[in-house]
Amino acid sequence: MKTLILPVLILALTGCEKTASEDSGEQAPEPSSLEKAAIDAGVIPDMNTVTLSGAFERQSDLGTDRFCAVGNDENGYQVGVIAVFGPESKCEGLGEATRTGETVRVVLTSEERCSFTASFDGVEIKLPGSLPESCDSYCSPRAGFNGVSFFLVGEGDEVARSTRGREIESLCPG
Repeated sequence: MKTLILPVLILALTGCEKTASEDSGEQAPEPSSLEKAAIDAGVIPDMNTVTLSGAFERQSDLGTDRFCAVGNDENGYQVGVIAVFGPESKCEGLGEATRTGETVRVVLTSEERCSFTASFDGVEIKLPGSLPESCDSYCSPRAGFNGVSFFLVGEGDEVARSTRGREIESLCPG
């Protein structure tokens, strides 16, 4: 039981700090000694070396939601996303993103311009619960990107390029 409590405590402590550099768009600050120990132990990722490039998924009884990103932090990313709500209900779109630390700015452009800020902890990307109305242009009735999240299933551009959508065959062709 003690071995399970330590990783949970470390994750809780590392999520509590938000620094000025995160707000100003600079690289994440040097981790504290506790964070360094957690990074060295593989409990949390090092946000200074992690990349958004890769494939992300979340599976449910309704289908598989997918997010992919091709590129890097310096030049930005080409992204694709699909959220599935059953056989006929979904949201699907293409665009671009920039990442600074745990913040990902996504702009979908394959329909109406839809922009929002998602969070990324190195393993999971979470879309906000409230999105602009323009994001509805990517969705069938009664579907939405609001609050959808995805977990990393494979790192790198090559894995991202294999991500498939429904109407968009390759979500990350870049």
